[in-house]
Amino acid sequence: MAVLWLLTNSHIHNAGWPVGGSLEFARSIEKRYLSLGGEVQYHAPVEKILVENDRAIGVRLADGTEHHADLIVSTADGHTTIFDMLDGKYVNDKIRHYYDEWPISEPYIQISLGVAHDLSKEPHSITLELEEPLKVGDQVRRWLPIRHYCYDRSMAPAGKSVVTASFIFVSYAYWKKLYEDRERYKAEKQALAEAVIDRLEQRFPGIKEQIEVVDVATPVTYERYTGNWRGSYMGWRTTTETGIKMMSRTLPGLGSFYMAGQWVYMGGGVSGAIASGRHAMQVICKKDKRPFVTTVP
Repeated sequence: MAVLWLLTNSHIHNAGWPVGGSLEFARSIEKRYLSLGGEVQYHAPVEKILVENDRAIGVRLADGTEHHADLIVSTADGHTTIFDMLDGKYVNDKIRHYYDEWPISEPYIQISLGVAHDLSKEPHSITLELEEPLKVGDQVRRWLPIRHYCYDRSMAPAGKSVVTASFIFVSYAYWKKLYEDRERYKAEKQALAEAVIDRLEQRFPGIKEQIEVVDVATPVTYERYTGNWRGSYMGWRTTTETGIKMMSRTLPGLGSFYMAGQWVYMGGGVSGAIASGRHAMQVICKKDKRPFVTTVP
């Protein structure tokens, strides 16, 4: 059903690939936000959500700077927001059950390569059945998903290609432990990249000598850069219990505070995270008895 849903929406132009990938997609939203008078401050990680009389009144950044506001909306990682930024003070049994019992989307490793070769004539997505199994940390894989992005020429210079080996699902605990020894961690990432390149060479002879850029992202990488709990790439995993549902946008006992993002919108992904922001604003408008509008008069 998921494949049919995707193909149908692509056919009616209700889905597709944004040229430039997720970064340009985010930039388009930023541009709209700025045009409406909003401000964006980058390189400013939030350390704490400031609370006074059980009401969120602002945020404190990692550098100690404080910003105050009438409403606080967190689109950050759910676990970090609730249990670190708010010290776990505003939870109930249901929220504890979510974070204690619900499974999260498995983290994965992605090996990204910049190749001095045009692969546009090749299928953009293939899965290689490996003659020699691939050791990935404490696990072994017999299949290797490969994708190139030549259908989006903004991803690489003319005559070159971006290639990824991704969705290689792994153990977060293994890579988190390994990260404590930085040299071993770096060595294992390099060994994994070399092993993947060796297998690519069997499918695309000569590609090994054409590789100009190598990047390996582990669950720890995603955790460091995005703050996502345990390196999960898409929030909760869909099960018969979790289903596909929207969770509460508020926390019990805390006023002037709302949440958005993949931890409150089951199904995850960029589109789900965006939809959750829209829904959060609908909740705010309803509470303030104001109409929710999508265009500026």
